[in-house]
Amino acid sequence: MYPGKGPSLDGRKHGVVKRNCTRRWWFWLIFFVIANVAIVVGIVCGVIPIVAQNSVTNAIVRADGIAITNPSDDRITLAMNATVFAHAPVKARFANQTFEMYLPDDKNQTTFMTLDVGELEANPTMAINVTGADTNILNKEIYQTFSKQVLSKGNFSLVIRSKPILKVGSLQYRVNFEKTVQLKGFNGLRGITITNPTILNGSAVMEDGTNLLTDGVIPNPSSFTMQIGDLTADISIDTLKLGFSVIKNLTLYPGDNAVKIYNHINPELMGLPMFSAILDQPNVNITLAINSTILNGQHISWLETPLREASPFYAIMNPGSAPAVGSAMAGGLS
Repeated sequence: MYPGKGPSLDGRKHGVVKRNCTRRWWFWLIFFVIANVAIVVGIVCGVIPIVAQNSVTNAIVRADGIAITNPSDDRITLAMNATVFAHAPVKARFANQTFEMYLPDDKNQTTFMTLDVGELEANPTMAINVTGADTNILNKEIYQTFSKQVLSKGNFSLVIRSKPILKVGSLQYRVNFEKTVQLKGFNGLRGITITNPTILNGSAVMEDGTNLLTDGVIPNPSSFTMQIGDLTADISIDTLKLGFSVIKNLTLYPGDNAVKIYNHINPELMGLPMFSAILDQPNVNITLAINSTILNGQHISWLETPLREASPFYAIMNPGSAPAVGSAMAGGLS
């Protein structure tokens, strides 16, 4: 007789496992929740900050226009239009931030001025438009170097840095923003032209002593607007000193700037046929040596000193063809 088969050991094991899993379903639920939370935390705390910083690091900044107005030795009014090109993988916003500016060849990276920028939507193309920002000059020596580069160079660089907060929904991340921006300067005020010389005789001489009026054009190839005030320069032709010229309330805008020039010519030259002949000639080279810039009765040292150091400047009077020299007498023009 064959003994009967007992219950299957495999079957009993399967039942035990099934009952254990059924009784411990909460363990697997908790494990699943913890695993998902860990993944989310890893993304929030690890991945998003890296993606955000990479987006800022790879951004490109283009300065479309900078305006420096109401200058004094300590303060300016600053405006800036700029465009930032960046890859924005998530919907986000930059909180209000402060741009710090320093020169790239300054080993100490000393901030010489700042600009407050409002909140920005993080888009592939971001426009920064700030106007009328009263700005302190934090380091006069470096700002004077910056001013000299603006006035004398065709191209130069400026570094802008900040540590803005990037808002992704309710989350916030601090990122480092530092960019070298390429700028175009005034290029030494090259290409100045002078036309329409008009001699003032007798009672036509102006109260300030102006005895020769001319029109001028000052090219500004940069994207800078700069208020200079009353600009005074000594003028000469070769070694012949003529006197000095004043351009009143000068503000240089991008492009060609038409100005009226008030000239104070040495009275001893005014009656000489030689001087009248010079005014009648085409393509006369005029040498300009800047000696002062004054706004609201105040000398602006960070403008005055670089302009003096960059002197002499050169202008062409009567470019291309000879003019008919005017003469203003008491009672009108003749």
